[in-house]
Amino acid sequence: MENQLVTILRITTPQLGSFVKDKLESEGIECFFTNEELTIGSKYNPDEVLLNVMTWQSEKAVKLLMQIYKDYKLNKAHINSSFKGLKKILFPVELSDDCFELCKYVFALAEKINAEIKLLYVYKDPMLNVRMRHTASWEKHVKLQLSEACEEAQFKLVEFSKDLKKHIPKELFNTVKLHYRILKGTPQNVIIDAAKRYKPDVIVMGTRGTKNEKSEFNSKTLVEIIECSKYPVLTVPVFATFKRKEKISVMYATNFYEADGSSLDKLLDILKSFEKEVHCIHVDVNNNLHHHKKIDKLNEMLAKKYSGQNIECQHFKSKNVKRGFDDFVTKNNIDIISFSKLKRSMFYKMFHFSLLEKLVSNGKVPMLIFPV
Repeated sequence: MENQLVTILRITTPQLGSFVKDKLESEGIECFFTNEELTIGSKYNPDEVLLNVMTWQSEKAVKLLMQIYKDYKLNKAHINSSFKGLKKILFPVELSDDCFELCKYVFALAEKINAEIKLLYVYKDPMLNVRMRHTASWEKHVKLQLSEACEEAQFKLVEFSKDLKKHIPKELFNTVKLHYRILKGTPQNVIIDAAKRYKPDVIVMGTRGTKNEKSEFNSKTLVEIIECSKYPVLTVPVFATFKRKEKISVMYATNFYEADGSSLDKLLDILKSFEKEVHCIHVDVNNNLHHHKKIDKLNEMLAKKYSGQNIECQHFKSKNVKRGFDDFVTKNNIDIISFSKLKRSMFYKMFHFSLLEKLVSNGKVPMLIFPV
């Protein structure tokens, strides 16, 4: 019973949800958002969520809700100044054994860039790929399966929330705004849809660092989200620690896309609270003379647009792109890699090896990838 959740409020706007959540949590009541309890055949409203609290805190939560309703005009909650100026991090998790180290990284990052965290737990839909039957007994079976899956997911997330407080320093935990969200489905679809609604500044996802380490999400899931998302994705190896250095070294790898300027703008905005040194490189595999001319042209743009950042593009010769990335990271003590990713068609991906999958699945440092 201690880990069971109960719904106390149906919310139709994100602003209202954040407002009520902040009021409840200031009184020590932890909140969880979900979209469950839909009846079979009902239409899903992405803007509507259920606010859940732990059963043993429900009586206190209801009393506080009544007081909040009495004290505030909730239809004007969106003007609350506490919601302004924060960046947004969408942080999907699978609650693996390595997740807490990843959480430490994300909390430290959120504090540094002044961001809130939406921690999203996606659990499997038990009815996925199951042929539906239109009978009363079958519908009863479906409801039971959905209810059990939801309860199990809630139990896991509540346990995780308790353990999280033990791993994150109390001062840091209390500084960063954290929102829990539980959704069912396949990670690719749920995360991409959640990003469309939430519009995060960055999606942070854990990766493995070596073949022997567990991954939060497998490489194919990561690549599909990077390919389909309209928002930057930061992939973080599970062993990575947030480095509180005076200056960080950033590598921006270019393949001469027109969007390089836009991606660099976003990169500098996300990392504006860091003192940084940015290395712009093109991994030269074939010694293409035409690429030399492109680099000269790119440097003209960089000198004009980013004169204050002192960013200059250079060749970096290597036998292949992956080796080039690894060698440059080692030689220049790089803390984060960034590049733009061109979306490819399914036809193209059927006949070409996925370099992106190899990069993100075995990356040694965090990678910030921008959609083009």
